[in-house]
Amino acid sequence: MPTVLEIVQRLFPAGTRPADEGSPSWTACPEWAPDIFAVAATLVDRSGYYATARCMFSNADGPFGSQFQNHARIFGEQLRNGDPPSAPVEDLWKLVVSSSARVENGEGPWLDAALSLLAIADEACAGVGFVPDASAPLPNFVLGEYYQELKREPRRLPHLPHSLCIQVDPGEAVVQPKASTPEVGCTLRSLSRHLCLLPPIGEVRTTWRPASTADDQSLGPLNLLVIPFPYRIDGSSFEAMTDAPPGVDPQKVGFFRLRHRWVPQGGAARIADLLNELIRRGRDEVGRVHGVVVPEGALALDDAREVAHRIAREGLELFISGVSQSDERARPRNEVYVSLFNAEGMALAEWRQSKHHRWRLDGSQIRRYHLGHELDPAKTWWELIDIGTRQCWFYVFRPGASLAALVCEDLARIDPVQTVIRSVGPSLVIALLMDGPQLERRWPGRYATVLADDPGSAVLTLTSLGMVRRSSMPGNEGPSPIALWKDPYGQAQELLLPRGAHALVLTLSASRITGVTLDGRSDASKTVRLSLSGVREVRLTHPDAWLDCGIAGW
Repeated sequence: MPTVLEIVQRLFPAGTRPADEGSPSWTACPEWAPDIFAVAATLVDRSGYYATARCMFSNADGPFGSQFQNHARIFGEQLRNGDPPSAPVEDLWKLVVSSSARVENGEGPWLDAALSLLAIADEACAGVGFVPDASAPLPNFVLGEYYQELKREPRRLPHLPHSLCIQVDPGEAVVQPKASTPEVGCTLRSLSRHLCLLPPIGEVRTTWRPASTADDQSLGPLNLLVIPFPYRIDGSSFEAMTDAPPGVDPQKVGFFRLRHRWVPQGGAARIADLLNELIRRGRDEVGRVHGVVVPEGALALDDAREVAHRIAREGLELFISGVSQSDERARPRNEVYVSLFNAEGMALAEWRQSKHHRWRLDGSQIRRYHLGHELDPAKTWWELIDIGTRQCWFYVFRPGASLAALVCEDLARIDPVQTVIRSVGPSLVIALLMDGPQLERRWPGRYATVLADDPGSAVLTLTSLGMVRRSSMPGNEGPSPIALWKDPYGQAQELLLPRGAHALVLTLSASRITGVTLDGRSDASKTVRLSLSGVREVRLTHPDAWLDCGIAGW
């Protein structure tokens, strides 16, 4: 078991003030608040001290009293204003690094000092990663650094957008902005409001993108057009692979890939025409459509990029689509593709995030989706995709509100993305699925509820109408549950697509609540929560025949 000082030395191998002459030294407190947070949070997490009775229950000698909160606010504000660590902060640091205790022992005065340093660094970073509502130097400096990184210009924060730290290498620990603090549980996540400690980038690489400009300050509604495309998926779109990787018994295990056989001649141009018409129809209902969301695997990557270019001038802020990418040098990837636009319809940024877990089709699923003519139900079938280079992106789409997008199984699997999602606490999680009907009792509803409870995210799942129809017996088709909404406030809502409709436009409303950490610090009503305040159907009057010859009679 390492000692306290050994962990500090590992995180700061060149010392805490490497610019100073002489051999490395760890006696001076780091000057950058996220670096302080990285070591304090690591020590607190490893010790488990925050969950002991002394911390959990009020008593005279407990660490979380009014003095603790006052010191966190006062000394944190000094760091936030650009001042070096004050004498009391330096004293706390010296108390930590002078300890020879084993971290896991959970004993000694250094523990209270580490808790105080964590809270001070957290308070110093109020507003970091968002457009700050005050002129404090630290969060404004960080925002400027994000814009420098986005423009590929020189910057002083070397690890952006993957970590806020300067001295702590992201291969050891990552510190990122935070959107919300869970209201339940007793974890390290409950101890901070503005910063979170994440796994090293070797486990999962996180990227934080702030609002596109400092002028994006509207907390108004977000209108999302969710389009369950493709409307029809033929069984031949699931293609069994004839060769198996070495060591796999082909009599028991098979691999499949998806083919975009639903894409018409004319490809992206025809699909863009469809989306543009649906956007215009959606505007008839809500005035403006801010974003378009399309399910898992709906488009090829090149088609998605062209579609994004062609629909950008419809006044959108973002376009989110499930895509597949084929690479001659590697296995295909199943990804979420995101493109951001400015008010003039110009693309500001784009990114892709790969699916982290393969889809496993067993006999019951093959029968449920009526795929026995393509895939042998006696075998287990795995999606043939590359799941290396695991990443998770976060985008600030409203003041104080961030968004994350996942692909199917990533909503349900704990590692590696769930740890990151629950630590950052994004306001909205969008899960793109290739799945059956989105019912509360099915697995997406269960896992959406988990994230709604902790960290308090709103969750939207979306599947294609084609997969919902494949899961139905002939003659049983009716209004289709193509999406599911779950927020911290109430029951999950199954979102039905009426017969003959082509999309739903959802209105998401934002409100502010007061977030409180485990140690009793409040964020003064800065936490943003989303609720579903409107759902309207969108339908085409004269849909093109290529969409589905039977679309009007579901």
